[in-house]
Amino acid sequence: MKYKRITDHVDADIPFLTKVLLLPEISRYISINVDNYWTYVTQNDGVKYFKAYRNGRLVGALHCEMPDKTLYLSVLVIPEYQRQGIGTEILKDVLRGKLMAFETVEVSVDEKNVASVKLFEKMGFIPISQEDGLVIYTYKIPVEYKR
Repeated sequence: MKYKRITDHVDADIPFLTKVLLLPEISRYISINVDNYWTYVTQNDGVKYFKAYRNGRLVGALHCEMPDKTLYLSVLVIPEYQRQGIGTEILKDVLRGKLMAFETVEVSVDEKNVASVKLFEKMGFIPISQEDGLVIYTYKIPVEYKR
């Protein structure tokens, strides 16, 4: 998997990614404010947005926020590429520190998003709390992965 960071709000893939993020099957789990989302992503030092490519095709994306040593993560797999191991591959790359260094990862997953719940639990994320239909998962980086 190859990754490219969106660094400005005129990135050529933003219209396509916005369209995907607004699809009903995605927007029920990941919500964005269309008016300022890409400005927020590109103008905040602690926020990084990566596009994920497989064989030259845009197949997913990651929204990463890291105000300290904890990475707050949201993973998007474009619907036509779901159930092909892309989410697993992206998470493996993240957890191995391919994109950034951190000590802990935290994700919030809608409890009704069965595919995401299964993915994060399969990858070793541990549920630490649940509130308003969201399960908060955490993952501590093993010593052998720390840099």
